[in-house]
Amino acid sequence: MSIAIQSNAQSALLSSLDQAQAALINPFEYAISKRIKAHGKTTYRVQPTNAGATTAGTTISWDLPKSGFIRSMTLKFEVECAADATHKLVTPATGFLNAIERVNIESSSRRILTMDRAAIMCAYSDLGKEQRDAFERGLGMHGKGNARYTANSAASSAAGTSIEVFMPLLLSCCDASNQSLQTGFLEPIRVSITWASSFGFARKRDSNANNDVYADYTITVVKPELIVDSILLPPADEDATIAANFGSGPLSSLVYDYESETDTNATMSALNAEGASITKEIKSTACATDIYFWVEDDGSYTSDALLGVNRVPLPVESVSLSASGQTIYDNIPAQFLGCFGRRSLRDGFFGTAASGGYEAKPTGDDDGEAGKSAYVYRLQLGLDNSKQFDSGALSLRELNSPTLTVKMARLSPSGFRRTSPDAVATRAVKMHVVIRKLGLQVVDSSSGRVTSLLSN
Repeated sequence: MSIAIQSNAQSALLSSLDQAQAALINPFEYAISKRIKAHGKTTYRVQPTNAGATTAGTTISWDLPKSGFIRSMTLKFEVECAADATHKLVTPATGFLNAIERVNIESSSRRILTMDRAAIMCAYSDLGKEQRDAFERGLGMHGKGNARYTANSAASSAAGTSIEVFMPLLLSCCDASNQSLQTGFLEPIRVSITWASSFGFARKRDSNANNDVYADYTITVVKPELIVDSILLPPADEDATIAANFGSGPLSSLVYDYESETDTNATMSALNAEGASITKEIKSTACATDIYFWVEDDGSYTSDALLGVNRVPLPVESVSLSASGQTIYDNIPAQFLGCFGRRSLRDGFFGTAASGGYEAKPTGDDDGEAGKSAYVYRLQLGLDNSKQFDSGALSLRELNSPTLTVKMARLSPSGFRRTSPDAVATRAVKMHVVIRKLGLQVVDSSSGRVTSLLSN
């Protein structure tokens, strides 16, 4: 017999633990612990009901076919600009995400889920590294795929400059299978997307000069469509699923949604001065699982330096959150939140981090550059960073004047102490505060009508 087995047999601790028979497992015993029954799958393209609504500030809509369980939805469109042999298209590091103002899921003209651009940035920051890479490539973020943007210099027409753009919809109904839209039973579902009020984020630069020459560059959005991934069950299984969910009356299901506070405007500090402080009293009364915040300069840009800090998350020095006379987050370093703030119930001392803002540069001890997902900060109020289940929340309704105070990083002649160029000095900036909140969605068992959404 193995000496290890003999030694373990004499251990009082191991003998005591073995008394908990219900906890004992044999990892070598074969068993199918979980299996999903075979099903059908289809991926199809949905055309908009108002295909001409592609100009800035308009809203374009898609009616989803009543078939299957929706697992994912992705917006696809193309961008064209006038053919120009001496200029190339440039965009901020957030790419064509700047073309989107808001995404809504609607039922009988009632909005049941929503995300604006600020909330999309927050959801993007929660993705794993590979998922973030895919998201960035689809939207041309951080220069990914930007070789395509020089196509206009060789094109003979605007059609020759076409750039394909993809944006997955990061809504709760696409996050967990038990929250999938059961389109075969629910009343008709519509997806509406509002374009940004201006497409001025897209500019052109002289491709034949070393100096910065930026000017307005009109872009046109064409060929918008929705790519939908749907799961199809055999009729008997679909009927059984509907019976299980709705057979006992209206189904009340726990969902999560996003709510954006009114932006707070501020002015960045001058060089060699203490970072500006930005204060926001949170007005939401929801049950918040997370409070996100990020600061950006969304003004116009006329140089490479300004392009580097335009419409992207900027690094923050510290953050405090107080309410009802008590301090919940006490002047916590923002870098700590970026690296270790997303805790997990899984094994390990801390959960996933929104990476990309804290890697060292070869030229010195620098923390990265502006625009990285690490600068979208998350105050996690539940036990787990996963959105697959509820791990706790904070009811904002009962709090007196919950207030978020953010101090920006100090500016030096070479830029932020953490990262950004000094071009943002004394520039106007705004802070976005986004609440990820819990809600109860009630679906009528006879008509499939979504009757209410209770947020607190």
